Amino acid sequence: MPHTSSRRKAAALLAAALVLAPFAAQAASVKLPEGTELRIRFNDKLSSGTNSEGDQFAITLDEPVTLNDGTVIAAGYRGKGEVTEAKKKGFMGQAGELNIRLNNLRIGETRVHIRANKGGEGKGAMGATIALTVLFGPLGLLKHGHDIEIKPGQTITAYVDEDTMLNTPLEPPPKGE
Repeated sequence: MPHTSSRRKAAALLAAALVLAPFAAQAASVKLPEGTELRIRFNDKLSSGTNSEGDQFAITLDEPVTLNDGTVIAAGYRGKGEVTEAKKKGFMGQAGELNIRLNNLRIGETRVHIRANKGGEGKGAMGATIALTVLFGPLGLLKHGHDIEIKPGQTITAYVDEDTMLNTPLEPPPKGE
């Protein structure tokens, strides 16, 4: 008779699994909608004087994000960005230029594509160059502008680039920096 009891238990477990399967499928993932706002922190120093086009840099989710269903994505998930253009400061007061793009954050095994761009140029010194040229002749043209820098810890707002399904429960962000 123990054999029949085992079959009944197995049948009951199978029936319970079939009844709970739709709920398990719903709980297995959560949607991170396109356009969700993310506060991103730069981990590396970037400079128009030292970086080149194609250089990659590290970023981190700086603040937790609460989704509409109540799921909280903790701060600390890491990702990558890329330098899209870098020009060093130049002679005659020409300022440096730096343009970057944020590419993705990794939440567990899922790579979340994000969009954010930041660009700028350093402070020019054209006025000082003209004054120096008037005072010292052609030597005034040797005056340099300034490079632009993004310091570690600086933050920027980014947005999720496309609806992304995340497996739940979410893996915690990596420890340490």
